[in-house]
Amino acid sequence: MFKRALLVTVAILAVSAGLAAQDYKVVVPQVSPTAVDVYTRVITAIAESEGKTVSVQVLPFARCIYMMEMKQADIMSAITQIPDTTKWAELKYDYSTSQFLDIAFNLYTNKAKPVTAAELKAGNAKGYKIETETAHVPHIPFAAPSTNIDASLNKLAAGTIDGYIFSQGSTDAALKRLGLKNIHREYFTTLNGVFLIPKGGRGGPIDKMITSGLAKIKANGKYQEIVGPYSETASKYIEWQPQ
Repeated sequence: MFKRALLVTVAILAVSAGLAAQDYKVVVPQVSPTAVDVYTRVITAIAESEGKTVSVQVLPFARCIYMMEMKQADIMSAITQIPDTTKWAELKYDYSTSQFLDIAFNLYTNKAKPVTAAELKAGNAKGYKIETETAHVPHIPFAAPSTNIDASLNKLAAGTIDGYIFSQGSTDAALKRLGLKNIHREYFTTLNGVFLIPKGGRGGPIDKMITSGLAKIKANGKYQEIVGPYSETASKYIEWQPQ
């Protein structure tokens, strides 16, 4: 009898431990290597602070979004919120309650074909050909989708499009790597960076885990260790031009 009771107790504890150490499937978009590293490390640290584990896949942005829409992943680390909150109900995923960090978005244009952020924000009356990353078209309705930063910057340098709008950190890294000198950059806007969670999950267990874990790593300094250096180039506009 004692042995049977002991076995039952051990089994219950094993199940409880398994639940406590729940593994979350996380997708991280293929942006700059630095961004991928930060997005991976921060969600891993959040989960670990809550006694959880994560398995991470780094995939093209569009594939990450598809997996979240189809509920084939638990978390996407990370994305920017659509500024117009009235559109959130139409999305096939939810944003996490807690914000990750601010993300500066810049307008990149060809120096020989001036286009200003002010013109575009006023309604793009001249019908300029502007591109942005596919998942961010809802953020910038007048822009056409692009699945590749390098391709868009090369088209911009060649004059086949008039502008490209995307996050400063990832786009600047690509711009420097490509060595393009005829590109002009200008601040466009700042968006809230958050995590994606499955539709209907806002306020649920995953969302609460992120909120709690994020608070813990901010309190113990881990957040600053991981995100601090990255935010210096990703969150605030940096004034420089390719030469």
